[in-house]
Amino acid sequence: MSKIINGIPASPGIAIGKVFLYKENEIVINKDNIEDVEAEKDRLLAGRNASKEQLLIIREKTAKKLGEDKASIFDGHITLLEDEDLFDEVVELIEDDNITAENALEQGIQGYCEMLGCLEDPYLRERAADLKDIGKRWLYNVTGTAILDLSNLPKDSIIITKDLTPSDTAQLDLENVLAFVTEIGGKTAHSSIMARSLEIPAVVGTGEQYSDVKSGDCIIVDALEGTVILDPTDEEIKTYTEKRNTFLEEKELLKQLKDKDAVSLDGKKVNTWANIGSPKDIEGVLKNGAQGIGLYRTEFLFMNNDRFPSEDEQFEAYKAVAEALEGKPVTIRTMDIGGDKSLPYMELPKEDNPFLGWRALRVCLDRPEILKTQFRALLRASAFGYIKIMLPMIISLAEVRKSRELLKECMEELRAEGVAFDENIQLGIMVETPAVAFRARSFAKECDFFSIGTNDLTQYTLAVDRGNEKISKLYNSYNPAVLQAIKCAIDGAHAENITISMCGEFAGDENATAVLFGMGLDAFSMSAISVPRIKRNILALNKKDCEDLVERVLDCATAEEVMEEISKFNSSVYNK
Repeated sequence: MSKIINGIPASPGIAIGKVFLYKENEIVINKDNIEDVEAEKDRLLAGRNASKEQLLIIREKTAKKLGEDKASIFDGHITLLEDEDLFDEVVELIEDDNITAENALEQGIQGYCEMLGCLEDPYLRERAADLKDIGKRWLYNVTGTAILDLSNLPKDSIIITKDLTPSDTAQLDLENVLAFVTEIGGKTAHSSIMARSLEIPAVVGTGEQYSDVKSGDCIIVDALEGTVILDPTDEEIKTYTEKRNTFLEEKELLKQLKDKDAVSLDGKKVNTWANIGSPKDIEGVLKNGAQGIGLYRTEFLFMNNDRFPSEDEQFEAYKAVAEALEGKPVTIRTMDIGGDKSLPYMELPKEDNPFLGWRALRVCLDRPEILKTQFRALLRASAFGYIKIMLPMIISLAEVRKSRELLKECMEELRAEGVAFDENIQLGIMVETPAVAFRARSFAKECDFFSIGTNDLTQYTLAVDRGNEKISKLYNSYNPAVLQAIKCAIDGAHAENITISMCGEFAGDENATAVLFGMGLDAFSMSAISVPRIKRNILALNKKDCEDLVERVLDCATAEEVMEEISKFNSSVYNK
């Protein structure tokens, strides 16, 4: 009899294959006292060097396969690996206690992780999870234990594991791995983000329910619904084979929308744009028919460096994207460092809550030389395409005004130097704080455009840390308060005749298309692979029907009521 397990659909698709239970080799820690302290210190250093070499190789492969923004995850890992305070502490344990390198390293890693894991600070908690992953690799290399290789698995494998680290996901054998299932994790976990980039079905957060499962067992993964079926019946295999074929046929049909505009049944057009992290992501943008870039996250240009990138380095990166888009809009966000992103060469303060601290534009206005260098590079690149500049983490009109003053200074400098640039370049802002959303009209008077960042807007409106698994169920963009904030932002923009897009994860949520279209959103910007589906949704909609849906939704009391109302509407329109 089959067993059905429910989880979170993290990357769409359906797979039917054989279980591959991924459980790492056990590390044996030698607890004996040692005589040769120097030899143990050498083992510790050799293990660290080997780990760094492996991570650099994985990083290079990830950059080629997924782009720089995904590869940058490993820059942070390498920085943690090279933390001299941690290394010195482990060396001290070897010297003082006469213990083996692996024994000291395990104690050092465990101590650091416990200390970080108990802190309220979400950024530091995430670093604890990264440190566990890095520490495990380091221990493997110190003890000489084999690291399991996910790049060469049996045909038709579906991986079941507790969790997949970024390095695991980056090495997946895409020829033979059909899907993966993890016991923990959520949609915003690194492995989930990578799965969507790889276009491999994934279900996460299923819990520990695999004690009686063996490698080689038949399994079905429905990552459209978030369902895992163990030991399926012949009838279930037949049903899901048909469902998979339908999904794949639909995927092929969606390719036909590549060169079509997203125009509703009653002739209302919206733009469908893509989000990117580096010029290497452009291929996916063009392949999926995006009509522009709604968000270029420039922080990866800063994170993938051992120093602040020069004006020329930034100029070349921005120019490459502008030229590749051939006149289509490219919205480039200024450096968004802080919160959950750090720079190895810039000392950020250790804050109790970095998401509410010194981050993004706050850093840049305190260090105007950073912003002016970026502005000059952006202005120079604007001569080669349609570039728009976007400011993150705004709460005050004073921040917008100061930024505009700095932009004008840069324009004057470039004119004096005889350098060409777009004299009418647009300066807009991210709407990601309630401070802007609920006073949108005031901000719209002094901005050229808005873009809603729903990831942070949801987090700040609901006072829910989106990285905290204990309260992850409370993080919901369908909450009526979040929808009201989105509606306020759209109405405020339109009252002052400026355009407004959305570049958060919500823009790529197929279930939300109708309500966002009904609210009047001008452009949807999302992961490139989501663009064809959002286009298809818009083509099936009527603006008046969607406006009526918005009225009903905004009268709902809870997120559950909102989702029920939207589900009824979507069923009637999309027949699903």
